[in-house]
Amino acid sequence: MIEIRVFTHPTCTTCPAAIQMVQRVVERDPQLRMILISLATEKGREIARSLNVLSLPTILVHQTRFVGVPKWEELLEAIEQAKEELKVSYAYDDGKLESR
Repeated sequence: MIEIRVFTHPTCTTCPAAIQMVQRVVERDPQLRMILISLATEKGREIARSLNVLSLPTILVHQTRFVGVPKWEELLEAIEQAKEELKVSYAYDDGKLESR
């Protein structure tokens, strides 16, 4: 599962476009999950500080960071790169499927 973290705030004027873009790609791919992090909450601000998020919207796809709304192609490319980096190999051990 690849998590796409979207940092937002209710007063951010471009955040809805970023959210809609990520929702669109997540709906098409069951390997993806969107996590919305609102800086309107203390927990959201803590997470943003820990990841050095300074502007909104910010989208994190594995090790790729987008500040602002990315181009569709750039988002898809980051997702594909994350899939390659996070490939999970499977092996059978005692008749059970286990990830390694």
